[in-house]
Amino acid sequence: MRVRRPGKRGAWLVSVKREHLSYMRKHARSTRCVLHATPAPVRDVAPAVRKSMKGNKGKDTKPELLVRRRLRQAGLGGYRLQWNVPGRPDIAYPGKKVCIFINGCFWHRCPVCKPSMPKTNREYWIPKFERNVERDRRNIALLEQDGWRVHVIWECQLKKKVVDETFAELIPVLESELANR
Repeated sequence: MRVRRPGKRGAWLVSVKREHLSYMRKHARSTRCVLHATPAPVRDVAPAVRKSMKGNKGKDTKPELLVRRRLRQAGLGGYRLQWNVPGRPDIAYPGKKVCIFINGCFWHRCPVCKPSMPKTNREYWIPKFERNVERDRRNIALLEQDGWRVHVIWECQLKKKVVDETFAELIPVLESELANR
């Protein structure tokens, strides 16, 4: 653990190892302590790969914007974005306990289109994707246990050829769920 002098607001800055951070947050005595984990070591990655990965956005992606636009056109506004429940659904109607995840086929391993696996660094990617899929399953199960109705829209379901069909199925279901709860 490394402690530095008080910062601008008089708070002590404490650096701890990442694995000890949750313990320290629970047991920190002073409210004037600012805890942060030391950053993970940066791996040697090609500049092109680094640039590509930095371009992956976490919110307001094209698929999300398309779904939100279609929901507003159908008169289903009033949703919240990135609601603070397990999995942080992309779109949530908290009062009605209805949420929508808009999953990228590559990152969340779409069962419909079965995206390709990266050819390099497979020992990293295979466990990474398995963790992503397991986390998605766990979050959906937690939401359903809490009474949420969960919908998952895959990126491939938003392609020009099938987007109208996707929303023709989704909109009536959402309308009935939002009206009945």
